[in-house]
Amino acid sequence: MGQGWLVVILAAALIAAIIVSHIRSEKKLRGRIEAQFGKKPEPVDETTHIAAYWKNRRTYDAPKHYIDQMTWDDLDMDKVFQMMDACQSSVGAAQLYAMLHEPCFDVAVLEQREKLIGMLDADPNMRLKLQDFLAKMGRPSHHALASLVYEVSEKRLKRPWLYTVLALLPILFIGLVFLNAYAGAILIAASVITNGVIYYRIFRRIETEMEAVKQFSALLWGARKIVDTHALDGLALGRDIAEGYKLFKHLGGKLSGLTKEKASDIDALTEYVRIIFLTNIRSYNRVIRALDENTGAFRKLYRSVGELDAVIAVMSFRKSLPYYCQPKFITDSRIEMDDIYHPLIEKPVENSFVMARGCLVSGSNASGKSTFIKAVAISAILAQTVNTCLAHRFVMRPALVMTSMAVRDNVTAGESYFVTEIKSLRRILDKLSEVFCLCFIDEILKGTNTAERIAASAATLKFMYGHDCLCAAATHDGGADTNTGG
Repeated sequence: MGQGWLVVILAAALIAAIIVSHIRSEKKLRGRIEAQFGKKPEPVDETTHIAAYWKNRRTYDAPKHYIDQMTWDDLDMDKVFQMMDACQSSVGAAQLYAMLHEPCFDVAVLEQREKLIGMLDADPNMRLKLQDFLAKMGRPSHHALASLVYEVSEKRLKRPWLYTVLALLPILFIGLVFLNAYAGAILIAASVITNGVIYYRIFRRIETEMEAVKQFSALLWGARKIVDTHALDGLALGRDIAEGYKLFKHLGGKLSGLTKEKASDIDALTEYVRIIFLTNIRSYNRVIRALDENTGAFRKLYRSVGELDAVIAVMSFRKSLPYYCQPKFITDSRIEMDDIYHPLIEKPVENSFVMARGCLVSGSNASGKSTFIKAVAISAILAQTVNTCLAHRFVMRPALVMTSMAVRDNVTAGESYFVTEIKSLRRILDKLSEVFCLCFIDEILKGTNTAERIAASAATLKFMYGHDCLCAAATHDGGADTNTGG
């Protein structure tokens, strides 16, 4: 009797310890999330794998007009992204990266994001709860799910029926034992060995895809938790998450075996059974098939959960700024700003500016010409992606932002600086007939001599002036309409 009570006490103590550990872990996670909100995140060198989702989206499903790579690099947008990336999950970080490339010419999209911000700002406890769910989805060092979103059809295994047949053979051979024990035993052994070899060969080949499926399992779990809060009821974003979860929730049972870590002897034994009957491989293919047959819903679920995380990151970003404003969009072809600043400069110089026609920004070396036009371009991008401007007032017509600034010669392609610069300008000129553009050019055509530069620059700017666009060009040459002095 005494030993029985001792066992009960030890079991109770163990359960209590587990509960206390869980509570401490939850409090620690909540404390970390709350402490980091409104602070500039520490830069993490993971942009390459986070950018994979956008690169696939750009290839398969991109909008007609987006921030191209040259403009992105000219403005150091990777650093701006890192400054904003307070996302709790890899899905959120990948969606934020994509959002910053996709200006919203439909202001209603920005209004929906702003409505969500307002709701969560009014209910910080709900915002914290949602961040907790998103954090538990994880930010793995390799975001394998990004490739699955747009390349899921390529991940399906061929001849899935073969694995079903191979899984049935050990069962059939067990029946053979009752007729011929020796032959049955030999065939069972051969079947088990064959399935084991096939399992490990296939598993090595799809190891990355298995990790992607594991991350999809986390996404599905997060979607369920978000739906259960009812925090997003009434929003299109909430409807998209709910519909996506409802469509894929039946995969939960198939995902559990694929994502469960081996933690005990029983789990190890279960794993041997899965190997013999190729359970994980068959479940993997069923999950991939379901995602492939519903790619639109899969992409929408990924994008919607990621957008929730990204919007909360925007809230944190805003609180980390000295000041910001929401943009005002107009139909007139002009841009106005009060006290605009560059986000990447520790002590930036503020400038106010109105541009209703093309202009030149002139000044001496190190006077801030390039920094100024970059600040305007960055705020123009943020205005149309996250409804946030680094100024006290910012007014603009919705436009595609394009730049030609940090041009370099392309030695490997045998192209001089001048040729590379011409190609950079040409891509802008080609866009002018498609969409209203805000163009920013630094030291136009500096790759040639002064006389030819001035003549060619004048012709280029005159051509742009004749189209529906606004262009600001920084230059050392005289005759400027505007001098910021900053």
